[in-house]
Amino acid sequence: MLINEKHKIETDNINTTLYEKVRIKKTGGFRWQPIAYFSNFKNALKYLVEQGVMGTRLKDFQAVVEKQDELYQLINGLKIT
Repeated sequence: MLINEKHKIETDNINTTLYEKVRIKKTGGFRWQPIAYFSNFKNALKYLVEQGVMGTRLKDFQAVVEKQDELYQLINGLKIT
């Protein structure tokens, strides 16, 4: 399932894997690189939120809250059936 243009989550009978889109230097193309493994989809989404918050470097409270809101809106907008 594509989460956004940079991340996707895939599941199999053992793991839920979070992938990040990375650029291939030699060709200039892109590939999906696994960055984390989880026991379920919910934990993978939580990880994305936590990483987004940490990406703010906790500079100020407002930045953290805005990043959380942005990520939760992204998650709420996913079409999960």
